[in-house]
Amino acid sequence: MLLTYMYMNLYTEGVSLTLYRRHLKSCSGSNLAGNIQRQYTDCACPIWMYGRTEKELVPRQSTGTSDWGVAEAMRRSLDNKAKDEAIHGLLLRDCAAKYCSARRNELTEKTLDYSRKTIGRLCDFCEKHGVFRTDDLNVDLLETFKTDGLDGYAETTKALAVAKVRCFLREAFRRGWIKEHLAEKMRPHNYQHEQKSPYSEDEVARILAGASTLKNKGKHGFSSHPKTFSLLLELMLQTGIRVGDAVIFDPARLTKGDRLWVYTYIPQKSVKVKKLVPKTVYISEQLKAAIDICSWMSAKLPFYYQDGNCSRVAYVGVYDLMQRIGKRCGVKDCRPHRLRDTFAVRSLLRGVALDDVSRLLGHSSVKITEAYYAKWIPARAKRLEGLVADRLLSEPLVNP
Repeated sequence: MLLTYMYMNLYTEGVSLTLYRRHLKSCSGSNLAGNIQRQYTDCACPIWMYGRTEKELVPRQSTGTSDWGVAEAMRRSLDNKAKDEAIHGLLLRDCAAKYCSARRNELTEKTLDYSRKTIGRLCDFCEKHGVFRTDDLNVDLLETFKTDGLDGYAETTKALAVAKVRCFLREAFRRGWIKEHLAEKMRPHNYQHEQKSPYSEDEVARILAGASTLKNKGKHGFSSHPKTFSLLLELMLQTGIRVGDAVIFDPARLTKGDRLWVYTYIPQKSVKVKKLVPKTVYISEQLKAAIDICSWMSAKLPFYYQDGNCSRVAYVGVYDLMQRIGKRCGVKDCRPHRLRDTFAVRSLLRGVALDDVSRLLGHSSVKITEAYYAKWIPARAKRLEGLVADRLLSEPLVNP
């Protein structure tokens, strides 16, 4: 037994991680003294490990095995991995997994899943170019990823993907995974904002007529409540709120204003941020009264439903149904977000100030509203000029 202890002591001398037996009370080795007890091998008690590698401190923990050979292989693997990381850097995929795990409580599941896919795409691209570790990342490879790794992406999607990658690089620099601040060196993907296209008044009329005359082809969803669905579209047209917020519209949140009903809500799009800012929109007495008496989709909310245990919620049904209505009534690109665009353009053409339209849309900056609806701002300015001109020309000068 003494020879066994001496062998184990020599075997572990100079290593950074230490293995030892943690004997059960029923084991004969538990009666031995000091290090002899810890290195006793003639039993099947679990083996534990503690110490440090070249990269980090390893807390006292079980190896999950009672086989000394298996435990030693585990110790050697951890030690070699730490030495390899110290020389060559961390594995890019390991860092990506840590980053996504750390943001689990900050982002919605949908946003987190998009981050995973985008950074996973970056890892795939880097590995195809022989780069597996963070120390080998460079600006040239990242810029190449923007052009070749995101091929086929729409401009807006590409800009979002690049923003996600830069966010990951900032965190990698902060946590010491990379030595260069690559997020600042990698330029964002700049693109010209797509000018939003509203529905014409004729298209709006056809869509609403198509919605209110839907044939009931089932027991579930909006197709079984055509009048309710038509009111949902009216709500989006009158307020400009997104479809995700419209389907969870809660009449209990309405308060009476001087002339209109005031609706305050937290946009679903902003749920992922820590500071939730309430937004306010306004609806008419006529629309509120129509919603109050219509056939509600659920007990508490007029437009929300879930089909059994399926996670396919109401806003997906809105898109699908509008596509069908568009084909039937001859409206191209018939989708819910264009109702929001129609509200914005209508407001601008009616002379509503740009910053007020921005506030009603829930944009974080007037610049966003201006970028999306720049095409319609000159038309608004021309209309205002015409109104002022009519007034001035109709008034004679006091002292000609």
